Amino acid sequence: MLISRNESSRSWREVRISCASVIRDLQARGVNDSHRVLLSSTNSAASVLATFALMELGVSVGLVDRGVTPNQFARLVEEADADFFVSDHEESMPAFEELDAHWIPLRELDEAAQRNAGEPAELSFDRWARRSDALIVWTSGSLGRPKGIVRSGSSVLANVSRTQDRMKYTESDVLLPLLPFTHQYGLSILLLWWQAKASLALLPSRRTDLALEAIVDLGVTVVDSVPAVYEGILRMLDRGHTSTTLLESVRMWCVGGEPLQDDLLRRFTEQMGKPLLDGYGSSEAGNIALAAPDHPNLCGRPLAGITVTVVDDEDRPLPAGEVGEVIVHTPDIMVGMLEPGGRVRESQRAVHRTQDLGFLDENGNLRVLGRKAAVHRFGNTLYPDAITAKASECGRPVRVIPVENGRFGTDLVFVVADPDERPAAHWRRVFADLVAEFEQPNKVLVVKQFPEHTNGKANLTALRYMAQAALRSRSEKAPAQQTPAKPAERAIPFGDRITVLQDVARLLSERRSEILGILTEVCNHRTATDEIDASIEALEGAVAEVSRYGPQAVGQTGVLMPSNIPLYGYILYVVIPSLYSQKVVFRPSRMIDAQTRALHKLIGTVHALPLLLDDSGQREFMENVGKKSDVLVFTGSYENAETIREQLPRDTVFCFFGQGINPFVVGADADLGTAVDGLVKVRMLNSGQDCFGPDVVFVHTSVSAQFCNLLSRRVEALRLGTAHDATADYSAMFYDEAFASTLDYLCEKREFIAAGGRIDVVDRHVRPTVLIHPTDDPFLPPEMFAPVFNVVPYTSEEWLNELLRHPYYAERAMAATVFGSLPDTVEALRDRHMVSVDETLIDIESGNHPFGGRGIRANYISVGRKRHTEPLLLSKAVADHLPGKS
Repeated sequence: MLISRNESSRSWREVRISCASVIRDLQARGVNDSHRVLLSSTNSAASVLATFALMELGVSVGLVDRGVTPNQFARLVEEADADFFVSDHEESMPAFEELDAHWIPLRELDEAAQRNAGEPAELSFDRWARRSDALIVWTSGSLGRPKGIVRSGSSVLANVSRTQDRMKYTESDVLLPLLPFTHQYGLSILLLWWQAKASLALLPSRRTDLALEAIVDLGVTVVDSVPAVYEGILRMLDRGHTSTTLLESVRMWCVGGEPLQDDLLRRFTEQMGKPLLDGYGSSEAGNIALAAPDHPNLCGRPLAGITVTVVDDEDRPLPAGEVGEVIVHTPDIMVGMLEPGGRVRESQRAVHRTQDLGFLDENGNLRVLGRKAAVHRFGNTLYPDAITAKASECGRPVRVIPVENGRFGTDLVFVVADPDERPAAHWRRVFADLVAEFEQPNKVLVVKQFPEHTNGKANLTALRYMAQAALRSRSEKAPAQQTPAKPAERAIPFGDRITVLQDVARLLSERRSEILGILTEVCNHRTATDEIDASIEALEGAVAEVSRYGPQAVGQTGVLMPSNIPLYGYILYVVIPSLYSQKVVFRPSRMIDAQTRALHKLIGTVHALPLLLDDSGQREFMENVGKKSDVLVFTGSYENAETIREQLPRDTVFCFFGQGINPFVVGADADLGTAVDGLVKVRMLNSGQDCFGPDVVFVHTSVSAQFCNLLSRRVEALRLGTAHDATADYSAMFYDEAFASTLDYLCEKREFIAAGGRIDVVDRHVRPTVLIHPTDDPFLPPEMFAPVFNVVPYTSEEWLNELLRHPYYAERAMAATVFGSLPDTVEALRDRHMVSVDETLIDIESGNHPFGGRGIRANYISVGRKRHTEPLLLSKAVADHLPGKS
């Protein structure tokens, strides 16, 4: 049975019928056994059926991790000389259009599978088994550029049979692989399900919460995943997510993909009462050694027909217990390597030199420690992964990262994943008792958790960057503190921190892909890219800003962080204020708590600034931080700001960043194309979920019909995509409350909808919507955090200016935009608003200059119980108002 969370289950016969439908669809497209087809997809019923259909057709199948970019995928398709490629991208990417190979959308194969007509497919895979190039998988590239590994169909299926003989899966088993099927480990579980005719549950590989629910609900008997997922399961059990008694249906907890550390094995066994069954395999050779319930020691013995030896640097076999390189003799070895142009460079090797370190115990059980790569330090030859195994006895995951240091040899950075984030000094003391003197760390780096690949493995490339940045930051910081301050730095209370801000700016540039990965959890790719660029610009302008306004030293700045712009808010309110604040304490918004923490952790790898993340609730934060801060920053609603202000001592400088209506005005002589482009640009920022978005658009009646027609066509052409899609114009909404209020609003105002208006409640997708309200309607708009355009035609500038003076607009006066020649309106707006003329608010905003209006609900500074409404910039607010404290 195939069990999918989002669709009905399929019996094995229904799986075969669905595969037959997919095969017919592929054949209709011209796919046959002379072809090579690459497949890239997240785990889904459709991807399973497509994989089996391609194998049954006897094609050469290349499996590509879904985490690669469209450009990288296209390059692999070209290098493999593939004839077709299948993926679950929502639509063809620009990179796909340049290929000779034909793209097959997975969704279309899924639609074919739903038709379920005709006889079931046999699914013997006989033709595929006869191919020498049946399977191509790419290595992770941990030692360089990913390599295409080519294996024969017969060797893959033989390896599955060896695995089945060891693990003894049965038809009554329910398998839950929390692994991508595009990797060797995941594919082997898929084929074991096929061979045993068991049940297979499909879930996102990183959703441990859903995995625990599935185990309970489905009676899962076998779980397979990587160590990081089991760490997550233990954390959820510690939080009381479920009890171990409800998980007793699992007879085998299997782990692989990277070395299993003793500490995780011990903690898991104590908690579950059953061990983690470790295994060892590779893309080149398939499964090699596996522990089983009746023999759960280390990685177990090699599978039947496979021999493993451990040798020293001169290829001499080592006795039991001694560490050396793992050498594998297996009939399942790869055929060869894929070369550009699709040719297979055949391998003549009879053995597989794994480049992995390990040992065999006295009973022939294998233990793998990690990669062999040696470094030289203090005259000693060291293996970082062997040191990692020792250091991991500390009770937390550890990685030892070597960093070359020129004539000084190699520095060792110990990266420890500690959810409690205990200081590096604590861990240095712990490691002192676990590793030899010549193995001690040059630097200890504490992170909450390791960065990971899409398959759950630790991202060693990211860890190397973190280690290098930590050492670079340390080496650059020391001389910087001895350098006399430049004239521009004299006005800066903590001028020794300037170089740190430069390090942060460099990190944002060098680690852009990682930061994009964090930001696109809460906004779309386009917005995330702009946010990174704006943050770098603000950091580059920070010294000039602080020198220009000259704030005096602040003891403590407290910050209640905004619920959007996690990176930009962190730079503006936390990092830059460190130039004039002895300490900055901030509390993340609960809506983007995880993303703020991730950014804080990542940026923290290049500095040792006193930037403290506070975990407490808002009430506790106010008692322990807010009331004791010299300056307090709050971004949110006016009502919450007033509640906070009432609690503060009289001498606290309280800076409130709120929101405004941001009216967008189009005059009779405006360039309508430019105005429409500007409106869409600013309203669709973060898919409509940004405070810059105008809540109302006033258009002169002489051009309103043409304007609305242009706007509607432009809006209808906007392309939906996932948050990670760099080519998408917008994505689904992130904020539940904003989505709910948008749904209510559009239902209430549906009579005015001219374009869009479609809503998918399940996916939180709101189609960008244009509403045309009655002419000269005295419209008082709600604040909209959504892709909604409220258009109000107006007949005269006098009527418009009178409405804009209404108290509702005056209280919310932050910023406004005017396209066209409307000097009286611009002058009237400038009394209370920041105004952009023939350009958008995005174009005029700068993180180093005051921004905002004079509406009390939009923003204010409060000190001595008095509120001052003015454009805000934190350094200027401190300079202007802190000296007046009594």
